[in-house]
Amino acid sequence: MTRDVMYTPVQRIPLPSLPDKGLILDIGGGGEGIVSRIWRQRVCAVDIRMNKIREAHIYPVRNTNWFLSDGASLCFESRAFGAVTQWFSLAYMRTWEKKREVIREAYRTLSTDGVLSILAAKIGGQYEKYILRVRFELPDGTISETGYGLMGEQTQSPEEAEEVLRDVGFSVNHSEGGEYWFRIDAVKGNEPQSFPKA
Repeated sequence: MTRDVMYTPVQRIPLPSLPDKGLILDIGGGGEGIVSRIWRQRVCAVDIRMNKIREAHIYPVRNTNWFLSDGASLCFESRAFGAVTQWFSLAYMRTWEKKREVIREAYRTLSTDGVLSILAAKIGGQYEKYILRVRFELPDGTISETGYGLMGEQTQSPEEAEEVLRDVGFSVNHSEGGEYWFRIDAVKGNEPQSFPKA
């Protein structure tokens, strides 16, 4: 039997750094717009919900390019980005099948040696809704405190994410976390070459 809602204590989560060069694709970039607030004109932010894109515009994100799109079917060319972020967007995709599709698109759009940066909630599946309360300090000193209202009745763990990442072709470079969240940095290696059939 599931309980209604789980509220976490406020989590102070350090923001990962990203490569200094190249474009950044932020999948699920609406809402708080953290990636767009830090890296601004280098960011192409994608969200499936227009209201989340509008919500992000209460922050200084004018120089970001915004796209209304499903992260599993992106309009971008292959190898177009030096980094892809999925900061607290995975839990809005209820099934691991959907998460895998989005991670596969991240892989496709990343350049060789590009970095996928994931921040995500640990979800055990016993609640209908999960509220992850977080506090970030942006590089300019701005404090951003918010709550992510996430779908419960699913599981999401670093072990599950790492397995999917490796299956898709990523190498996991770094993995860490707290009681309620985790961070993974994965790198796209050399893609297998395809040879024409004889």
